[in-house]
Amino acid sequence: MKSVNIISLVQAYDSLSPSEYDTYCQHYGVEISNNEVNDLRQLVIKMYEVLSYVNIFNDFYVGYKIQHISKEFDLLRFGDNSILNVELKNSSTEEKVKKQLLRNKYYLSHINKVVHNFTFVVQTNTLYKLGVNDELEVVDFGLLTQLLTNQNLMKIDSPDVLFNPSDYLVSPFNSTDKFINNQYFLTGQQEDIKNQIFKILSKNVHASISITGGPGTGKTLLTYDIVKWIKEQKRTLVVHCGNLNEGHNRLNQLGWNIIPIKNLKYHNLTNFDLVLIDETQRIYENQFDKLVIDAKATNTICIFSFDKQQTLSSSESRMDIEAKINTIVGISNFKLSNKIRTNKEIASFIKLLFNNQRNDVTLANSGNVDFDYFTDLTTVKNYIQLIGNDGWEVLNLTPSLHSTEHHESYSDSLNKCSHAVIGQEFDNVAVVIDKYFSYDSSGSLIYQSRTYYDSVKMLFQNITRTRKRLKLIIIENKQVLNRCLSVLNK
Repeated sequence: MKSVNIISLVQAYDSLSPSEYDTYCQHYGVEISNNEVNDLRQLVIKMYEVLSYVNIFNDFYVGYKIQHISKEFDLLRFGDNSILNVELKNSSTEEKVKKQLLRNKYYLSHINKVVHNFTFVVQTNTLYKLGVNDELEVVDFGLLTQLLTNQNLMKIDSPDVLFNPSDYLVSPFNSTDKFINNQYFLTGQQEDIKNQIFKILSKNVHASISITGGPGTGKTLLTYDIVKWIKEQKRTLVVHCGNLNEGHNRLNQLGWNIIPIKNLKYHNLTNFDLVLIDETQRIYENQFDKLVIDAKATNTICIFSFDKQQTLSSSESRMDIEAKINTIVGISNFKLSNKIRTNKEIASFIKLLFNNQRNDVTLANSGNVDFDYFTDLTTVKNYIQLIGNDGWEVLNLTPSLHSTEHHESYSDSLNKCSHAVIGQEFDNVAVVIDKYFSYDSSGSLIYQSRTYYDSVKMLFQNITRTRKRLKLIIIENKQVLNRCLSVLNK
């Protein structure tokens, strides 16, 4: 996307043929409707009446969208000393204007502490500004033009370089205080699903709801956000299909009611209006069947949250939780598809790593994926400790309780394992790929040593916990090493 002079944009719309104008917009990466151009014309006229200095109309990004997030800004202008945002509304209410500008401030404050957020409502000829105390103020166009004049313009190739989408996915477990204090916003898709679910919950009748989404779609944030707002109205129980993590314990200290699935048998559903089953793909079949029967008998609402890809054992895969859930009569299904916590580079690398015959994925190597190769286990153990002290979350495969497995020979028992990090996220993740990982005849990654849990699925679980950087520690595995070299050196 390129910045554009907004006078130029309006005049191009007025004077070019439709095909010429479309080509013009494509050149700048501008997406703006005809009605919005007419609103923009009115803004330009009001600004020009105050100051006919053409430079203040320059270097605007029109209709910019943050990657992976359905968050769009009408007009953005970036300076080293401040960011300026103007939203265009043909008509609106002050309540809607304030809500949007508060949201804009949240997203833009990650880039610069000084953010000026305006909305121009055309029909009432009113310019609003979000004040320092987050109150809506009616201001004149002289303030807008003065702020534009005083901006020290920032030269960037694209706003994409300023926004890190993963900064906006707050984890209830890893950013619990931000979650509790409402320091986050849901995406448009999350908001839409939440509103539909609230309509179902408002009917006060027995209902079954499923929410599914792959890694990075914000499934955990959405489900816990729903519980946060509904638990004041309905007696709510959260059942986590695994052991509780530190975030769960912190929420329980703040008055939540979260239990591990193994403790569900001690709770009578007559005491609850709603039960959220988190990470349902890990539930045992007998637990699931009993829960469905009990919920129906007690008119308890059930929300099943799951990702069928994130199973960690062959028995979990064989159960096919999605098919089981879909057999529930009257189930309402919702699917999150827009990825937020997705570093494009890492997402592409994962696809190429897990199948060495894939050549249909383009990897933009920006240095967020790295690897080290070792042959000595003592060196590996020392190296794991070293990077663990340097900001890396080194994630182990989960060991068996019944026998010793090869991966335990190099794992640091103080580090988290696959089962302990379900639903969590970390900026920098490191994983170990030992000599027993290889590729089968179809190119799929496999593991050739006996483990109680599925090692490939655990590796996938661990790798998809990262938000920003990924490091592979490769031990005596030339096949995986060569795959990494061929992928990252293209």
